[in-house]
Amino acid sequence: MEKSWLSSQIGQRLRFHRQQRQLSLDELAELTTVSKPMLSQIERGTSNPTVSVLWKIANGLQIPIASFLMKNSSIRIIREHEQPFLKEDHDLFETYNTFASPGIPLEIYRIRMLPGCTHISEPNEIGVLKFITVHSGSLTIKIGHEETSSLKKGDAISFSNDVNQVYQNETNAFCEFNMCIFYSSPQIQSRSGA
Repeated sequence: MEKSWLSSQIGQRLRFHRQQRQLSLDELAELTTVSKPMLSQIERGTSNPTVSVLWKIANGLQIPIASFLMKNSSIRIIREHEQPFLKEDHDLFETYNTFASPGIPLEIYRIRMLPGCTHISEPNEIGVLKFITVHSGSLTIKIGHEETSSLKKGDAISFSNDVNQVYQNETNAFCEFNMCIFYSSPQIQSRSGA
C-alpha cells in the first residue's frame, strides 16, 4: 500500500473522528498527549505517524487503531500488497494489519522484524490479551519484569497486555510473527490500541 495514500487516509479519518466529537486540535492534543502541530500535520497527510503515535491518538479518541488503517469496515479478503502497514524503529519493525472490524473485539497483525530490531510496546489496561505465534526466524520477548523468552518458528506465547513488552530480533535473519489482540469488551477495545 502506498505510503502517501495511507497518510492521506489516516489524516481524513483523524479529522472525521475529531470533528464528530466537536474537538479542537488543542483539545485533541490534551486528550492524546500528541502535540497540536503533529496532529495538524497528520490531519493534512503531511506526516507519517508512528504506531506509538497512532496508539496514543486512538486511545485518546477511544477507538481501535484499525479505524485509521482499514479502507472500510466490511470483512473482506486483503491481499498481501493491500494490507495497511506502518514502519517504525528506523524501518526495522513492520506492522501489517490483516484483520480488524468494528464491533468485533479482535485485531490481527502480521509483524516483521528485521535483524537487530528492538521494539518496545507500552501496556494497555487490564482486559487486553495478546497471542503471538512465530512463523519464521527467532523472537526474544521480555514481558514486564518476567524472564525473557526466546521463541522459534512454530512457538507461541500469550499474555495479558497490561505490562511493557520488549521485542527483539537478535539474529541476522528476518523474524515474522502473527499477533492477535483480544479485548474482553468492546469498551476496552475502543480505549486501547494494538
